[in-house]
Amino acid sequence: MIQVQDTTSALREPKSHRKDLRLKPSVLDAIERASLAVGMDASTFITSVAYRAAQDIEAAQHRSVLPTKAFDAFADAIDQPTQPNAALADLFAKRRELIADD
Repeated sequence: MIQVQDTTSALREPKSHRKDLRLKPSVLDAIERASLAVGMDASTFITSVAYRAAQDIEAAQHRSVLPTKAFDAFADAIDQPTQPNAALADLFAKRRELIADD
């Protein structure tokens, strides 16, 4: 059985915002069946599952996952001594001309 926890109950803030949803009947039926199966009311279920998905999506935006072989190649590349890059140096010089850092 899949376990679902109320991930929002630990948040110590009032429920001050509303979000109305228009759902297809089959979607609502599935949500209601699932929420009953885990012992939650539909509102808590929807909020908890959506909040957890939002956290996962936000975390994924800040994480890079590489296969071991690609990670090893990346680590080897960044461990190499740096080489001067004339094109990059030119871009930084142009930036200094265009943007005054105050």
